[in-house]
Amino acid sequence: QTNSMESILRDIHQTNSQIEERISEIKSSISNEAEHRLGNMEDLVHGLETTVQQLQETVVKLQEKTDDLENHSRRCNLRLVGLPKGEEGKDPVSFLESWLPSFLNLLDLSNNLEVERAHRAFLPRTSSTDRPRMLVFKLLCYRDKEVILRQARKLGTLTFKNKPIYIFPDMSADLFQKRKSFFSVKRLCKDLDIPFALLFPARLRIDFQGQRLFFANPLDAENHIKMASLPEDSPSSPREQRPHPLSKADRSSVSRP
Repeated sequence: QTNSMESILRDIHQTNSQIEERISEIKSSISNEAEHRLGNMEDLVHGLETTVQQLQETVVKLQEKTDDLENHSRRCNLRLVGLPKGEEGKDPVSFLESWLPSFLNLLDLSNNLEVERAHRAFLPRTSSTDRPRMLVFKLLCYRDKEVILRQARKLGTLTFKNKPIYIFPDMSADLFQKRKSFFSVKRLCKDLDIPFALLFPARLRIDFQGQRLFFANPLDAENHIKMASLPEDSPSSPREQRPHPLSKADRSSVSRP
């Protein structure tokens, strides 16, 4: 009976060993399969991330192209703001061709100005019903647009029948926001008597410390001017620190506001 029990125990032990060995093989097989599948998924995710990044870059480029094409199509357009409602009559084209040269004192454009089309802007109604909608018009000649804008800037404040009149170039909403973002640095340039110009489409040119500089980012321009305007012994704030600050000689040549 004792031998029988020992035999049974040996069989049980042998069976347990076989089971444990088999379980170990199954675990190893599952682990290898999981690692293989996980590796494939990582490769697939990496490929998808690369594709998404490429698509995002393509979308940005297409948006930039679309915006450029839109603004290119508006290159001969102007916006007239403040003209009383109905002043243009039923023929805004003829009205502008005769009224603009006289209003802006442009004798060279009298009887020579050609407006291709004109209409009031189709904007949603506002609470101020007395506020006239802007008049958008397209000139046949691009040079006429430049002459009109230059003369409007030269004359300064424009009024018609005791109402302020404004003339702006026509542009897309995205470009308008980009140009609007330069408002703060343009005001800073005015305060410091720094000559500047906002070039098309949205690039600031300043004549500063004997240099002509160009900025596509308004914050870069603002930080550059502020850093250069600091006295030599004044620490700059973290926001105003730049990788390549101006020399002490350059900073001392600009007076403080």
